[in-house]
Amino acid sequence: MNTSRKERDEQRRRDEILDAALSIFATQGFHGATMAQISQEAQYPLGTIYKYFSSKKQIYHDLVMERVHQLGQILLSISSRQDITSKEKLKQSLFAKTKFYRSNSDFIRIYISERSNIDAVMIPKLNEKVNRMHEKMITLFQKIFEQGMENGEFKPYPPKEMATLFTEIAHSVAWSSLFPNGNNGSVDKDSGVKQNIKDSVVDPSIDLIKDDDEILNQRLNMIFDMFMNGVSNVS
Repeated sequence: MNTSRKERDEQRRRDEILDAALSIFATQGFHGATMAQISQEAQYPLGTIYKYFSSKKQIYHDLVMERVHQLGQILLSISSRQDITSKEKLKQSLFAKTKFYRSNSDFIRIYISERSNIDAVMIPKLNEKVNRMHEKMITLFQKIFEQGMENGEFKPYPPKEMATLFTEIAHSVAWSSLFPNGNNGSVDKDSGVKQNIKDSVVDPSIDLIKDDDEILNQRLNMIFDMFMNGVSNVS
């Protein structure tokens, strides 16, 4: 369906506001950010910001849901392919999720550090929506495992348990890829001091993982092979 120029302009403004909000959230944290700061970053007057979003909470809500749906569509597209095996679908999903986390590193850091404070308390409906999307992701992987078992690719373990485990592994691997040496942001290797993940979110000086793509690919392949060694039906 074709959209009018006005609709495209409206969408562009909305996207620019969301991008500006993400930048402010990344440096100030959700609670430290203000609509005025978002307005200044987006270079739109406050009245324009409020035209698209009723509050800072709505901006955060829409930012989260857009990213969650984007990742969901990527994984759905992989799972729907008919030209690759179930094992390859899982491998591509692991790589795609890691790439998505790295491409959206500011958002991922903010979301993971703030979720317990914001979703469950301030925006419970958002928490419910994200949980439903998480269950859909597990169901998607469950279907892949079921297909793989039908094809003789996987051992006959409970498919939902395998899907849940794979989902958690994929998240952990993708999350750790954002930090130097695969560190999850909780340990300063030089000092050995625990570091609050929230601090790493709002501190733009924290470097992303220094490994090049080749090393990261090797790590992903290794972790995937380790998982497959446990569930693969090939002796």
